[in-house]
Amino acid sequence: MLAVDRAAYLTIDEGPAEEFMQKVDYLNARGVHAIWFCLGEALERFSDAAVHAIRSGHIIGNRSYDHVDFSSISWDDARGQVERTDQVINGLYVKAEAVRPAKVFRFPYSEDESRHEHFAGIQRMLGQLGYEQPSFDHIQYEEQDEASMKRGLHVSCTLDTFDLGAESHSQVEGRVGNEIIRIHDWIAFEPFKSLLDRLLTQGMTFTVPKEWSQTSTVV
Repeated sequence: MLAVDRAAYLTIDEGPAEEFMQKVDYLNARGVHAIWFCLGEALERFSDAAVHAIRSGHIIGNRSYDHVDFSSISWDDARGQVERTDQVINGLYVKAEAVRPAKVFRFPYSEDESRHEHFAGIQRMLGQLGYEQPSFDHIQYEEQDEASMKRGLHVSCTLDTFDLGAESHSQVEGRVGNEIIRIHDWIAFEPFKSLLDRLLTQGMTFTVPKEWSQTSTVV
C-alpha cells in the first residue's frame, strides 16, 4: 500500500474533451482539485464546462492552442500559441468571476525540451509572459527531469498514468516522495474513474501547490 501521508498533484492534459464535465464532477465529489493543461481551441468549444471547473476550484493551465509540436515552429509562432490560449483562459476566469491563481504551462510533447536552445528561447518567452513553476513539495524527480525542472517554466510530471497498468502496482507502491501525476482527458470516463479510484484506495492524497490553496476560489 502507498503510505497515507503521500501526496499527489493531479494534472490532466489535452482537455476539455467530451466527458470533461463528468470528470470534473467526479473529482469534486471526492474533494480532488486538478491542474487541467488545456488546449485553447478546446476551451473555446467547451467554455461552459471550463467555467464550471474554475468555479469548483480547479486550475486551468496552458497546453498551447492546438497541440502543435513546438520543435517545428518559430519562437514567434510559439508565442502566438501561448498568448492565444492565454486570452481564452483569461476570459474564462473573468466569466467565472474567479481569480486566476497563476500562469502554468506544459509543452504539447513531453521530451526534455529545456535541453535545446530553441526551447530555452521559449522558456525565456514564458517568463516574459508571467509563467511560473509551482512549488511542488517533496518531489523526487528522475535526474534528467530534476535538471529540466530547475531550468524550466514548463510543468513536468513524475508519474504518467500510461505507467499504471495492473502489472505495475508494486512499482507504484515502492516509490517514495510525492508525485506529479499526469492523466490525459481523452480517455473515457469509466477508465478515468477506475484509475482515480485505484489511486485513492492506495492511500494517495491529492492536493494543489500551497500558494494556490486560497486563490482559486470564486470572488
